[in-house]
Amino acid sequence: MKKCDLIVLLSMCMVFSACSNSVDTQLPETSVITQEEVTTAAEEGSAATQTEAAETEATEAVQNETAAETEETVDMTQELTAEASRLMGALDYIDCIGGGNIPKDENDTIEQGDRQYAKVCAQFENTADLEEYMTENLSDELIQNRYSNILGGEEPYYIDVDGALYGYVTARGCGYPWIMENGEPVISITDVNDDSFTAVTKFDNFGGECEMTLSIVLDGGLWKIASISYDGMTF
Repeated sequence: MKKCDLIVLLSMCMVFSACSNSVDTQLPETSVITQEEVTTAAEEGSAATQTEAAETEATEAVQNETAAETEETVDMTQELTAEASRLMGALDYIDCIGGGNIPKDENDTIEQGDRQYAKVCAQFENTADLEEYMTENLSDELIQNRYSNILGGEEPYYIDVDGALYGYVTARGCGYPWIMENGEPVISITDVNDDSFTAVTKFDNFGGECEMTLSIVLDGGLWKIASISYDGMTF
């Protein structure tokens, strides 16, 4: 072989070798994803979805519980407001009774001591009926502090005559003209417990608004007014 031919052959070999190295360098490495990696990724995605679903469910449960508690509170407040309104009606009536402001037949009267009594024309047949009505709505302490003269003492305002109820003929008055809005007394309910709550309302006290606080308790299965406070006085 001639020397020049040998040089040409060696040059061609070097060119081919350089091309081969260049191709090897430029070929990208191929990442092989195994089945285990696919499974792991799927499990992680499923776990994330389950966690998100659980968090959403927990949030909805809290929201539902809060809504239920709010609804229960509203219902309880409405129930206690209605109970307070009923008791306020009874208090007003009893206060009127204590002031002699109850229907009587003044053509049917008797004299006892220095007092005149007339037959009562109301739902009470006798003093036992009147006492039951009072004790169903007021505590014994309030009756004693505020209305003991109705049936107690040496000269009670109401007595039995031949089994019928007679009332002392005196000036008619008393009662609590409650401040009303839309035909209902204005009442705020506070300090709610299982067996007590407080009702705050207003009444017309000889031309001026006066706030009254009623302490109401559960006694023998019945809601009763335990005490009333207004104008610096508590009974």
